[in-house]
Amino acid sequence: MNTRTPVRERLLDAADSLLFIEGAFATPVDTILKRAGASPPSLYAHFGNKEGLIAAALRRRLNIWTQVWDDAIAAAADDEERLLALWPALATYQAERLPERWCAFSGTSAAIVNPGPDLRAVLEEETALLRDRLLAYSEPVAGAAAAHLASALMTIYAGTLALMLREPYEEALEEGRRAAEMLVRSYRVARERAV
Repeated sequence: MNTRTPVRERLLDAADSLLFIEGAFATPVDTILKRAGASPPSLYAHFGNKEGLIAAALRRRLNIWTQVWDDAIAAAADDEERLLALWPALATYQAERLPERWCAFSGTSAAIVNPGPDLRAVLEEETALLRDRLLAYSEPVAGAAAAHLASALMTIYAGTLALMLREPYEEALEEGRRAAEMLVRSYRVARERAV
C-alpha cells in the first residue's frame, strides 16, 4: 500500500483487488479498509457506503473496459473483426488491465439483488454498451438479421464469462472466441447466399 496515493484511489484499488475477486457480497468493509489503509470515515466521505464504493469502482472499470474495447475495434481490419473485437478486448483487459475471477458487473448483479440508483445506473450502462455495440457492429455483417446475431453474440459473451469460473480464463476466452467466429461466419454466408 502506497500511502502517498490519495485515499479515494486506494479505496478503489482495494475494491478492485477484493470485491471483484472475492465477491461484492462476501467482502466485508473492514477488509477493504485494511487493504486500502483507510478509515471508515474516509470511505463514507468519498462514497457514502459500501455500495457507493462498488458503484465507483465499477464506473472506473467501465471506463477502462470501454477504452480497451475501443482500441480493439480500432485495430480491427474489417467489419467482422470489429464485431468480434469483444473477445481480443476481453483478453487484453483480463491479462493486462483489471483481472477478475469473472465479470465484475455480472458478479455484482448476482450479489446485490436490489441495487441503489447509482449502482443500478452503472450496471445498466455496461449492459447497454454491450447490446448497442454488438447491434451496431452486427449490421454490416448480418443486415436485417443483425438483432438476432447481436443477441446470440451477447449470449456467447455471457457464456464465455461464466466459463471463466470453471476453467483458466485463457481457455474460456478461446472457446468463446471460436464460437463467436463460427456464428458470425454463418451469418455472413447466409447473407451472401441471400444476395
